[in-house]
Amino acid sequence: MNGRGEHVRHRVSLVLELWDDFTDRPISDPSIVITASGLIRPLRKEDGFYVFVNCPMPVHVEIRSERYETEEFDAGMQDGKAVILKKRLRPGKNYPLPAGTTCVTGCAEPGTVIEVAAEESSGLWRLFSDYHSEKLPESMELFNPYEKQLEGRRFFILDKDEKNGEFFEVKQQESRSGKIVLEKALKHSYKKAGTKIYECSMARADRDGNFTIPLKIRARDEKKILCRIREGEKVRSVQIFTGQQNKWNPAE
Repeated sequence: MNGRGEHVRHRVSLVLELWDDFTDRPISDPSIVITASGLIRPLRKEDGFYVFVNCPMPVHVEIRSERYETEEFDAGMQDGKAVILKKRLRPGKNYPLPAGTTCVTGCAEPGTVIEVAAEESSGLWRLFSDYHSEKLPESMELFNPYEKQLEGRRFFILDKDEKNGEFFEVKQQESRSGKIVLEKALKHSYKKAGTKIYECSMARADRDGNFTIPLKIRARDEKKILCRIREGEKVRSVQIFTGQQNKWNPAE
């Protein structure tokens, strides 16, 4: 209550749920610092949710951590209701990677985003139905056998003839099914049969231009894997060795 004996009303403005993009697990780390519009701090719940109350919306949110890359984004309300956002945090330079992790390292212009899709043969991801770029441009249905959390994940899709390939991000997921809404519509349509989908990992070059991208390789028996590496609008095909760090020069 305030000094006049009146109840102070708390209105939920924004809810964040943080996920580790490498381990694919929720994050509940008290050392993570989250602010909205530079000053406002959220309430940290035991279940890993971060709740902003009574915030003037929209807000600019910044997430900082010793282990993860800094994440910044703008958030507002939808139809007058608080938004629940799932944000995937990418490993930073102090992230404790397991021994034998396959990585792509290199140097680029500071702030450059580097994205890697490893074309391993595990075949975890694929289309559950045809994707139509004109009929339903922002809707896609993925085969999601383990009912993984898809929101915020990035993928690389490649057609049967390997003529068309694109990177895309999942904006929203309907429950734990494979029905998703894309952050941006794809340029091409893709048939269910023969189309391949690979999960992506990415990093932003630091102030010195250095980057390290750990890859989630499931096929342990593969010694060399073809990767699609994107730097800006350029996409290159590069062979890497599993279980070690692979130096890659964007200028090559």
